[in-house]
Amino acid sequence: MRKVLILDTSILCVWLDVPGMEGCGPDSDRWDKLRVEEKIQEEEQNRTTFVLPLASIIETGNHIAKSLHSRWERGTA
Repeated sequence: MRKVLILDTSILCVWLDVPGMEGCGPDSDRWDKLRVEEKIQEEEQNRTTFVLPLASIIETGNHIAKSLHSRWERGTA
């Protein structure tokens, strides 16, 4: 059976470097861009199936649209 990894809004925002959303999770288990990228690369090598829920895509787009700068760069990443 193949593993499935669902990327939620918080992780997607961290991965895309959305301004103001550079990290997520509690202080004892903080996720930053480097940690997210390492996890995604690891799971990609393990042939994990990635799922991007439509709600996460829409919410991430809203966060990008409301950011004060770097909208174009984040929206086309």
